Amino acid sequence: MWLRNSETRLMMPDDLARLNEPYPETLEPTDNDAMEAIGLRLSNWTTLENEVWADFTENPPYGVGWWAPDPGTSRRILISDQLYCCLNSVASNMTEAKLHWLEYLHTADRDDARLSDVVRMTPTGPIISMPKPRSPYEQLLPDLMRMHQAGMVRALASALDCLAGVVIGVAALPLSILRADLARTRQRLATIARRSTVGTSRQAQFAAQLETAIAAAGPPGWLDWTLDFRNMLVHRGRRIELGQFVPINPVLYGPDGHPAPRARRISHLPRDPGRSDVEVFLDTPSRFVLHEDSRQTLEGLMRSTIDLIEATATHMRDLWRWRRENPTAIRQPEAQWPNGPSTQSTGFDGYQPNSLVFSPQVGMMHPVTARRFRAAALDDAARPRWTMFD
Repeated sequence: MWLRNSETRLMMPDDLARLNEPYPETLEPTDNDAMEAIGLRLSNWTTLENEVWADFTENPPYGVGWWAPDPGTSRRILISDQLYCCLNSVASNMTEAKLHWLEYLHTADRDDARLSDVVRMTPTGPIISMPKPRSPYEQLLPDLMRMHQAGMVRALASALDCLAGVVIGVAALPLSILRADLARTRQRLATIARRSTVGTSRQAQFAAQLETAIAAAGPPGWLDWTLDFRNMLVHRGRRIELGQFVPINPVLYGPDGHPAPRARRISHLPRDPGRSDVEVFLDTPSRFVLHEDSRQTLEGLMRSTIDLIEATATHMRDLWRWRRENPTAIRQPEAQWPNGPSTQSTGFDGYQPNSLVFSPQVGMMHPVTARRFRAAALDDAARPRWTMFD
């Protein structure tokens, strides 16, 4: 298959130059400023995060105040704080995904440059002659591309699972918010029927909005494919990689007047990452991979994930406001933190225990962290109250 190389893409040196431009001296930079600099905009999500954060109380009843008395003080604190962590982690994971994407493009450009002359014309037709790596770095370029590809998809899937945690908290679903994943959350939402209660009707409305947002964010199956691909990369054996060389246009001509073909390597991602190599080849080998450049697939995943996050944030903001105005319509369930505060430990003390003791005399804490501690009754004055919390 021959493709026209008409795409334009960012190159990391240009990005680094732009990212190194100083902020205006009058600006107090926020995380959103850094995200904007790499082309990541999550304005709806930021609005939702601020709205939820504003409802934290730093004195009794602690946590999200209007949930009280549900689901008990200790659980309200634990669930509230985890809800904030999930809100904040969506943006953090999307930032990591975007950085991996920029590095992936830069590494792919380096690989393209190294392989641009691999096609040679002979009397019997074109042949591929792979160049000998001139350095370990050149030899590792494909591995660097895989690393950033895997890092990007891992970060996108983590953002989606953190999105699930926010859905659980905002929609008050009886699922563990600490062990949230999007597939299980969608399954639980699908069981909610539009019954006579106004609360379940509002939850069912949100469930429909979420499914509409997923369908609108990308082609059919994009979300399940993303999560399957993450699971394959993280938990399974890696699938066989297939690719091809395609010509770079326009065609250049040498001094002898003959075309001097140039090419770049295209990789294709698996069509069914949840299946094994043997299972796929038992069917139709030609459908082993997606019939598009992996760069197109990854760019689409980024765009679809952003669109889903932004659309869902608007619906969750509306649901959160409605619940605040009607606090008894949907009660925050104890099942979101079924066993209370955990005391379990792995017993791991490091590889050289006590070789560098953590014993600071003076510490600094971000104002957000300080407010989280007060809203969780973790300051020195309030911590003893934990023994009396329900």
